[in-house]
Amino acid sequence: MTKFLEHFNGNVDKTVRHTVVLASQGVIMNTPVDTGRLRGNWQFGRELPPEGELALLDTSGAAAIARIAGQVTSLKAGGECWVVNNLPYAGRIEYGHSRVKAPRGMVRITLANLPAAIESYVQDLQ
Repeated sequence: MTKFLEHFNGNVDKTVRHTVVLASQGVIMNTPVDTGRLRGNWQFGRELPPEGELALLDTSGAAAIARIAGQVTSLKAGGECWVVNNLPYAGRIEYGHSRVKAPRGMVRITLANLPAAIESYVQDLQ
């Protein structure tokens, strides 16, 4: 994380924004796809988690990633931010319902791999 912060010249806000985008990208891309509804329903919120479902299909994940990246542009360090999926079956997928497509979940695997993703991002910048 130190190298990440150094890359942004000590700008903690920018570091937080990029970390949120990397985490969101990981969660979205680790989401199994049937119709694209689950992937399309990842949402970002500040201070409080977003409510409701989105009527979006996103099989590639590109629209969800772009939407969240656009929402964090003014995010500052401190406070809370949320990346949530409010579809009723998202929790079941996270905790083993899809043993073939997401055996280790979407969020849990992303969080476990986030330090390596940050390191890889920093290496690619050099």
